[in-house]
Order: sequence, then structure tokens, then C-alpha cells
Amino acid sequence: MVPVSPHYFFVSKRGTKDSRRDGLRGRVEETLRVLVAVAAEDTDYAKAQNGRGFSKTDQEGHALSKYSVEQVLGDELLVMKVLGMGRRYSRQASTIAQLSLL
Repeated sequence: MVPVSPHYFFVSKRGTKDSRRDGLRGRVEETLRVLVAVAAEDTDYAKAQNGRGFSKTDQEGHALSKYSVEQVLGDELLVMKVLGMGRRYSRQASTIAQLSLL
């Protein structure tokens, strides 16, 4: 075995596959929290126009809010759907969170 010089070392890349995967996991976890919060406020499934919950066209949000993080990460299309829906409803979820603190 050839001795390794202490002057040479290997620095791993910052954006390794594991770190990107962990970042995606964190985003999916946060997005699922948003969807669960919005689904909890949408008890009437958009029958009344009260500005709370999912719109009629986004009723899929109720089903998406019931997935686990592992289920979402296992399907790339599901990841895209969850993240897209979370972006649309993040402001509403933050309003819900602020109101619950009062």
C-alpha cells in the first residue's frame, strides 16, 4: 500500500446526492404540514365561499395531505404535485398558523 501524503486530501462536493435528498425531504415535510393545515380548515370541501381551505379545482389537496413523507418521496410525480399544491396554499397556511396563536 502506498502511503498517502497529508498534503493531499479529498473534499466532497457541497451538493452531494445525500444533501439534496435531505433538502427535498425537508421541503416535502413542510409542504405536507401546509396541506394538512389547509385541509383541516376545509371541512365543507369548498361548498361555501369562505376563503378557507382548498378551492373546488384543488380538491385533490385533501388526498395529498394524507400521504406520508416516504410515500411522496417514492414517486416523482407525487413530489411535484405536493410541492406545487403547497406553493399555492402556503400563504393561507401561514395565516391559519397566525390565527391559532391568538
